[in-house]
Amino acid sequence: MKQSQSFITDSVVQAAQWLKKGELLAYPTESVWGIGCDAYDKAAVQRILDIKQRPQAKGMIVIADSVERLAPLLDALEDSQRQQVIKSWQADNDNIALQCKQAQTWLLPIPSTLTTTVPPWITGQHQTVAVRVIAHPTIRQLCQQMVSPHNPFGLLVSTSCNPSGQQPASTLDEAYAYFGEQISYLNAETLGYTLPSQIRDATTGLIVR
Repeated sequence: MKQSQSFITDSVVQAAQWLKKGELLAYPTESVWGIGCDAYDKAAVQRILDIKQRPQAKGMIVIADSVERLAPLLDALEDSQRQQVIKSWQADNDNIALQCKQAQTWLLPIPSTLTTTVPPWITGQHQTVAVRVIAHPTIRQLCQQMVSPHNPFGLLVSTSCNPSGQQPASTLDEAYAYFGEQISYLNAETLGYTLPSQIRDATTGLIVR
């Protein structure tokens, strides 16, 4: 499919500008492509739900650039739980074969001091927020660009880039074939992880997905 270059960029700064204008963005993650928006932009989140045909009650995974940025969201955990979460995010810097690596998303209980800081269109029907520090260096830069008083954690929605029931896109071409000019694209490669991301409950340690 012929791609319109006006919807595709190699620039993190340009991609962030699109996001701040309320646009949707497809981008590479550790294993497959994701589709995202400013997590605090309710209308943009609703557009993702609409084009993916996904119910809001499920909630959305969000990503950030660093453990330090997310520190307030870890406050409701016990020390051992907090260390387990942090260690899993740091493991992406270890020298492990790519086929053995797996991105770790954690369901974090929302501290009482932050109940109005994490929007309900992100948590859905849950009392937790699904979040991870993304290992992809380009997307970490993108999250840094999103930090503002409006979005204090630099949170970017990260749901798989596909309509409901379809396989997630693994390349720019596949992402474009799904959504065309409905959205914008940040042109880069995935990190090559072969396993899909894992979702775990931070308080129980149980694997949800």
